[in-house]
Amino acid sequence: MAITFKQVDFTYQPGTPFETKALTDINVTIPTGSYTALIGHTGSGKSTLLQHLNALLKPTKGTVTIGKRVITPETSNKDLKRLRQHVGIVFQFPESQLFEETVAKDIAFGPQNFGKSEAEAMQIAEQMLALVGLDRALLTRSPFDLSGGQMRRVAIAGVLAMQPDVLVLDEPTAGLDPQGRLEMMEMFARLRHERDLTVVLVTHQMDDVANYADNVIVMDRGQVVKTGTPREIFKDPQWLVKHQLGLPKTTAFAHELQAAGWQFKQLPLTEDELAEEIAAQLPPQAFGGDPAK
Repeated sequence: MAITFKQVDFTYQPGTPFETKALTDINVTIPTGSYTALIGHTGSGKSTLLQHLNALLKPTKGTVTIGKRVITPETSNKDLKRLRQHVGIVFQFPESQLFEETVAKDIAFGPQNFGKSEAEAMQIAEQMLALVGLDRALLTRSPFDLSGGQMRRVAIAGVLAMQPDVLVLDEPTAGLDPQGRLEMMEMFARLRHERDLTVVLVTHQMDDVANYADNVIVMDRGQVVKTGTPREIFKDPQWLVKHQLGLPKTTAFAHELQAAGWQFKQLPLTEDELAEEIAAQLPPQAFGGDPAK
């Protein structure tokens, strides 16, 4: 499911002394099946744009097209419930939204709210728990008795239980240690392929953009200032600094190597790419080969 913004403006509290324009003339498309990273410094408008992805906010001006549904400033809120089944949002610290007495009831809440029977919803809950890598034995446990990482996975299972076409991730690894971050990001990459999802990742982690995204939207001061592949976005370090953004660690190291005289066919974005580029330039004896051959 594609999402397209056309000439979108959004203003908080219009017509009041507290009026604040958060988005200006947004024209961008999130393609079906893409893994799109939405990046920008704090206050750039990412969170406001994110809430338009399933019409939690409606544009003050312009249109947002979600699949075949066109959202305008005049769109009635009562017509948007079904739309929100198709675009699931995992907000920061989603575990804080858990509320039911058991894991099964928490995951099943959404499907039941959309008309599934209790039996059907419980079956979905069991399937989604397995999908996020947790044992079915946890279904009868209180979510508040689980570890922080398990609670987060349960919350994500609740979003997946709605069987969305688009999964929006708002800083989904916030507060996790490096191993937990890696496991979470690998899980999302797996879910994208297994569930044929369009994924939108809002993040400050440039390494995650380089490792997982195939499309990037850069925001600054409420506007989209650049779009492209990760390689296109990260090729100009000075432009990134100007917009208060950094480089993936691997790419930053590759720039240092270039300054020291190394040449790359293309700038490495990931550790594997950097390793391949370095290996291609080292002499055979660096790998135990015979220098005479």
